[in-house]
Amino acid sequence: MDKGVGTLSDSELLAILISSGTKDLSALDVARNLLNLADNSLHNLSGMSLKDLRKIKGIGSAKGVTILAAIELGMRRLHEIRPQKQPITKSAESAFLFEIIRHSKQEEFWLACFNRAMIPVYVGRVHLGGISAVSADQRIIYKTALEHHASSIIVAHNHPSGTLKPSKADLEVTKMLKSAGDLLEIKLTDHLILTEDAYFSFADEGLI
Repeated sequence: MDKGVGTLSDSELLAILISSGTKDLSALDVARNLLNLADNSLHNLSGMSLKDLRKIKGIGSAKGVTILAAIELGMRRLHEIRPQKQPITKSAESAFLFEIIRHSKQEEFWLACFNRAMIPVYVGRVHLGGISAVSADQRIIYKTALEHHASSIIVAHNHPSGTLKPSKADLEVTKMLKSAGDLLEIKLTDHLILTEDAYFSFADEGLI
């Protein structure tokens, strides 16, 4: 309370969530054991399931759910991407807008809308799940673009598998979105595929 939560270690923060330990272990001991299971990586911890957490003595369903809820709040905080006020001119800058989906465990499809100066006016998720189903969402994508008076859009999705190679569905969706955008005079500037440590740009590869 005196120094702020920023002064606490990862294990101390977890201990606050865990609240109480066991007869033989303090909450801090339980937190340290949990971090050891995750190789002392918060990234690894964020990928754990309730079943994984319950492997640690002192963590039951209630405490496990509390930890998962805290992780989810942190992820949602990152989802609240604030559009930049500088023009986007490179694919690497576009990829940064969608940074959060790099670590998602399931495929997500996101949209960024831009004004004529290529400054983003909206960034948000439009679909959760396999890209093959995104074809049904082109109306949502361009409805959102029209609502934000967008002159152009960039779409992006992640590949949890880690592969950067576009699938047949990726190519078909890109073609479909470009055709729809041409009709509405809203340019599809790029389509990005993101993995944890790299990205693929359809525009850079001459596929748009």
